[in-house]
Amino acid sequence: MQHFGKFSCSLVANGTATPPIKTVAVAVALGALASGLLSLPASAAPPQVPGLPSQTAEYIKYALQDLPTHFQVGEVAALDNTPADNLLTDAGATLGRVLFYDTRLSHDSSISCASCHQQANGFSDPDQFSEGINGQRGDRHSMALANGKYYVNGAAFWDERAESLEAQALMPIENPLEMGATLSEVVDKLGQTTFYPTLFTAAFGTAEITPERIGKAIAQFERAMVSYQSKFDTAFAPGSTTPDFESVFTADELAGQAIFHGAGRCSGCHTTEAQVGQQIANVGLDADPLDGVPVDEGAGEGRFKTPSLRNVAVRGHFMHDGRFSSLQEVVEFYSTGVQDNESLDESLRNPLRLRLSEQEVSQLVAFLETLTDETFLTSDLFSDPFVTLPGDYNGDGEVDSADYDVWVASYGDTTSLVADGNGDQVVDAADYTVWRDNYGQSWLTVSAAGNASTPTPEPATLGLAALVIAAMASRRRRLRS
Repeated sequence: MQHFGKFSCSLVANGTATPPIKTVAVAVALGALASGLLSLPASAAPPQVPGLPSQTAEYIKYALQDLPTHFQVGEVAALDNTPADNLLTDAGATLGRVLFYDTRLSHDSSISCASCHQQANGFSDPDQFSEGINGQRGDRHSMALANGKYYVNGAAFWDERAESLEAQALMPIENPLEMGATLSEVVDKLGQTTFYPTLFTAAFGTAEITPERIGKAIAQFERAMVSYQSKFDTAFAPGSTTPDFESVFTADELAGQAIFHGAGRCSGCHTTEAQVGQQIANVGLDADPLDGVPVDEGAGEGRFKTPSLRNVAVRGHFMHDGRFSSLQEVVEFYSTGVQDNESLDESLRNPLRLRLSEQEVSQLVAFLETLTDETFLTSDLFSDPFVTLPGDYNGDGEVDSADYDVWVASYGDTTSLVADGNGDQVVDAADYTVWRDNYGQSWLTVSAAGNASTPTPEPATLGLAALVIAAMASRRRRLRS
């Protein structure tokens, strides 16, 4: 007989646990739930845990050692905004990846950083405006994150209100329209898991969880998001900084590149081989004033940060407010739609509008599509690491007695379904079997490939059904009293 908290579990011959017949600790479970100790997500599914490879992912190799020469030297390398007190490490970026995808960072455990920055879309959002907690939406489009380390002053957001990626990583957590949490609340939630102390120790030397460390880890992960394996990059032979685009590009792509650097004047803002702008600019999206309607001032005078054009073709929406839904629309805007105003960037004057032909518009779009990096968009280094640990109903990374408490308190639930271990949309006796068969498992035993599977539950026995009925009756008696 082993004892856990205020109730005991008898270990049967096969090493799994069964609850005591005489007593069910419903009060313990309800008390834990009411006090928020278990921090259960609001989503209709059991909480998840990170499924990480046994060998630490090689972020240093990918983002530093394997960079092509045209990223390692010259103009691109000079733009690196990595601070001396937060150099990239494999363990730090791994922790950042887990945090980036973890919904625990939001108040109701429904939103993560990745909810608004999706890998398949270049870590932007296919929607014009991202959805935060309670279905709320802001008025700016989610900025893409690729090559963010090459914005030399390090400032983040469209209006550069964050002085660094470290500072930016924490702001959405406390934004009431986005994650709606507090930093102290998030620190407490992360501390309730078995995996975060281990990951923080690997990254920073101790298990202490602090907002500063959260920001640093996410920033490391974001700086590792270097995109350098597009069709554009294949024009550079290994070890060379001199491209041979003629051997790689089609005729239209070559023509579009000429427009990009010539008549289109695109490279005046989107500089270097990383295509990242280095200063805020007013690009004439709106006249000043706009028929009496307030215009988004951005960083002042309608100026906004200039993000990298890497993977721009897969983003779905463009500009700070996502007003355009195709690259064709973006190019046509610069061709015929630029609005004159007092703060318009000088590079967009004389002429005010490019007046490109239909063919030139298509050619420029064709060149921009060569910046798509399929390897980056599908790499496991940047993918969602979370998987389900069957039976871990409180999401702390270990299947133990606390999960039994959650199952008891959730029996009959068809709404939150946090204890619906077999996915049949109801918490019942079969979900107890899932817990029992996985008792003692932890996040460390989960498949790194994310293939953790829920065991097929065996038929519920009459004895187990009687136990459940007794538990529910006990709870009703307590509520009446």
